[in-house]
Amino acid sequence: MASQGPSIGTLSSIPEVGQIVRHGDKEYETVKEGLAYILVPRQSTSSSEKERKNRPTEDKDRPAVFYNPIQQFNRDLSVLAIRAYGEHAIAMKTEKHEKKLKRRDSHCKGKKRKREALDGDTGTGSKKSCVDERSDIPAPAVSEVAPSVAEQEQPNAAENNETPWTPSFTILDALSATGLRALRYAKEIPFATQVVANDLSALAIASMKNNIKHNRVDDIVRPNNGDACSYMYSILGPQKPHKDGSYFGKFDVVDLDPYGTAAPFMDAAVQAVTDGGMLCVTCTDAGVFAATGYPEKAYALYGGIPIKGVHSHEGGLRLILHALATSAAKYGIAIEPLLSLSIDFYARLFVRVHRSPSEVKFTAGKSMVVYNCDSGCGAWSTQRLSYTRQKEGKNGNPFYVYRLSQAPIASPNCEHCGFRTHLAGPMWAGPLHNPHFVQRILDLLGGADRETYPTFGRIEGMLTTALEEDLNLGGSSKEPTPEPESSTNDLDSNTAPSLLIPRVDPAQIEPYPFFFITSAISKVLHTQTMPENSLRGALRHLGYKSTRSHAKPGSIRTDAPWSVIWEIMREWVRQKSPVKEGAINGGSPGEGIMRRGREKLGIDGEGAGLRSLKRDILSAVEAGKDLSDLTTKIEAALYRSGVCRLRTEKTGPENGEQGSITNKTGESSLERPDPSTLDIVFDESLGRKAMDAHHKKRLIRYQTNPRPNWGPLARAPVTSAKKD
Repeated sequence: MASQGPSIGTLSSIPEVGQIVRHGDKEYETVKEGLAYILVPRQSTSSSEKERKNRPTEDKDRPAVFYNPIQQFNRDLSVLAIRAYGEHAIAMKTEKHEKKLKRRDSHCKGKKRKREALDGDTGTGSKKSCVDERSDIPAPAVSEVAPSVAEQEQPNAAENNETPWTPSFTILDALSATGLRALRYAKEIPFATQVVANDLSALAIASMKNNIKHNRVDDIVRPNNGDACSYMYSILGPQKPHKDGSYFGKFDVVDLDPYGTAAPFMDAAVQAVTDGGMLCVTCTDAGVFAATGYPEKAYALYGGIPIKGVHSHEGGLRLILHALATSAAKYGIAIEPLLSLSIDFYARLFVRVHRSPSEVKFTAGKSMVVYNCDSGCGAWSTQRLSYTRQKEGKNGNPFYVYRLSQAPIASPNCEHCGFRTHLAGPMWAGPLHNPHFVQRILDLLGGADRETYPTFGRIEGMLTTALEEDLNLGGSSKEPTPEPESSTNDLDSNTAPSLLIPRVDPAQIEPYPFFFITSAISKVLHTQTMPENSLRGALRHLGYKSTRSHAKPGSIRTDAPWSVIWEIMREWVRQKSPVKEGAINGGSPGEGIMRRGREKLGIDGEGAGLRSLKRDILSAVEAGKDLSDLTTKIEAALYRSGVCRLRTEKTGPENGEQGSITNKTGESSLERPDPSTLDIVFDESLGRKAMDAHHKKRLIRYQTNPRPNWGPLARAPVTSAKKD
């Protein structure tokens, strides 16, 4: 007897993996991701897989909306992040509603006592409730009470014919396509009350409606056919109930996941989020924000110039955050990055927004430009656009003053190798993550089902690495790495909501942005790559901290200045891995670095250094084309020789940036020792000890591409269709 093929169901059938669904004259195959199912058009069985693979794909053959499994990591992470934030938001709303109920009860009691005093012994006191007496003021809704509060209020609710009220939590998937994200939010976030799935394409909306019906979430997910920006702007004014009785104001969460850049949607999105809400942003144009091939395009989209080098992807994250911050600042909105990740070919950011004109004042102080030696040794120095100082008032309360930044703090030429530097930015100078938020996601991940979240391992590894990026939380500190306090999963009424995801200080900046890779700086000197543990051991021996970045394997983040890093590399060449004579060409960045070695700076006699300086100056005089060019070449010679240090021996606490100089305010500053006098020891055991706190568990920190041609799929033929 011939075997029967798979049974064919309808949209109303219970969804199953691999199920065939017939709707109209088309057949679909059910694909499961998380707890949601989407319907994918069945491939024609008339041609073999090989024939379909070899046949060129035309626009008419490509579906208007399609399923992209490459973005499953993005979607898994988004569900967990929104759930972590949502529990915090629900707790905040619950506490706010409890306070409102207490105020109403106390007001009712006051009115009752006043009424009894007026009535005296006449016995004509009104039996009406306080709510009835104040008929001109509508009674508050009862849908935002926490479970414990709702139970207490149920008797009164029954008397007043009011239904128990639960906290609302609304999500906007602004560019939804198949609606997969919206479906997962509805099915995997238990407290989500409404999810709006918007898309400009009518074909996408038709596909979305089928998926919503098949998943049986019609009561939570509402499709909307329209332009994303127009829709987000439309909810800013007074709102009227929709035909179906639903009402939407600003959203608790807005998710932007476009095909390419999210820049055109940022202005509308920051306004469409409620105060304290979360904005989720994806940008897949890494070739623009993390590369220097199109600086004019990057500036047009993000308002800054990208940075070149191994740290370009972190620079891209900071460009996107700067674009969000400046878009929000115009409306008195400040942003707080909760989690910023560079993943594969795209960036994914989770940002909390606060309507606070006073916090917006920190935006200039949290913006910086970078002087980057991308054509030379790879060093950089940073400069903020303004400085923020905290002072104490006469009454003892602190306040902030905002000051102009000093003019360029760096020479046009790199102080380490003498090559010209290039300008990048402005970009975000604040922290990239909120460690409490990251820890909260990790707490939720511990109880997650690995079948529902198959990217579990990578999420855990990447978030743990992102958490460890903060040098104050670990790295090579001599004490074990302290962990942020874990947030509790339950929303007990006695728990302070602010303890779930505490705010990051709005004035806080990142004192040591970016990272370098050991192999890259070893290449400058044409020497054998130093083992990471040897470099970390040398840094720790000198009292500096080090950790890694989530953006690149082999990366090192440290609070050591570049002068110390290059001195360590020179000592590595001298002590461990000598360079063959002639391997470093004259006029190369490596030559400029090696010229500043301790043996040429007068340690063994001042004659050699002086002769080298004279030779460089004479060469500059002969090669100088004009006064400006001659001045630049002489300054470069002075920097290479170590005679002129541009006062980098001191770093004021107000600057706190690598390569910056002391301000003129007369504040105390930290003396930076001459690198040539440092005792450098390459102790691998000390380097391993520095990272012991980060090696408690084997993690997938940097995943290799799971299959060939890993990257964004081709854009669908419908202009507004999205890649989901």
